[in-house]
Amino acid sequence: MTVYHSEPAPCSVHARVDSLCTQIADSLGEQGWCVTPQFLSPALVAQARDELEAHWQRGDFRPAGIGRGASLQLKTSVRTDWVRWLDPLHCEPAHQHYLAALEYLRAAINRSLYLGLVEFESHLAVYPPGTYYRKHLDQFRDMGTRSVSCILYLNDAWQAADGGQLRIYTDARNDAHYQEILPLGGQLVTFLSTRFLHEVMPATRHRMSITGWFKTRG
Repeated sequence: MTVYHSEPAPCSVHARVDSLCTQIADSLGEQGWCVTPQFLSPALVAQARDELEAHWQRGDFRPAGIGRGASLQLKTSVRTDWVRWLDPLHCEPAHQHYLAALEYLRAAINRSLYLGLVEFESHLAVYPPGTYYRKHLDQFRDMGTRSVSCILYLNDAWQAADGGQLRIYTDARNDAHYQEILPLGGQLVTFLSTRFLHEVMPATRHRMSITGWFKTRG
């Protein structure tokens, strides 16, 4: 099991996060997906955004690929975003705070849904204007350990005209049934990784997030 370390927070903060995580777990059990506004405070979101932008300015991101290991390949017909993988033991303070909050979520989901989640992997993601990720499942063909997808948006003052919606297809048999979610700063989107096809629509400005997955044992 991956253990994350962060600075102690007041009991009221712990109680709020724990309550939100219980609500998320309940929603995952009922409909398989959940949108949680203001999962992190505006101050922490701004700090996490600054940390991401510093990496972007230093050139620490790489074009995102399809597949993993030896089968990893760039496929711009499918996705054109940029990513930087996070090391949970050596990342910046706001990112560590977020990962620590997700330990509450992992416990709440296991307690409620018995999914046996044991670790979390994540990366910073940047979608420059016009980039996208076509419809896909968050799962490798040869490894089905990703169980719950989590996306925390870091964007400032995002408007509907900026685009960049996350489109979640809620009926696998009918593409006309979907939900579109704006990438509002501080908002956390969670959904069952093996159940929902989804895609990222092009935006007119840089779209920033921390994207990750709770995993089961392989």
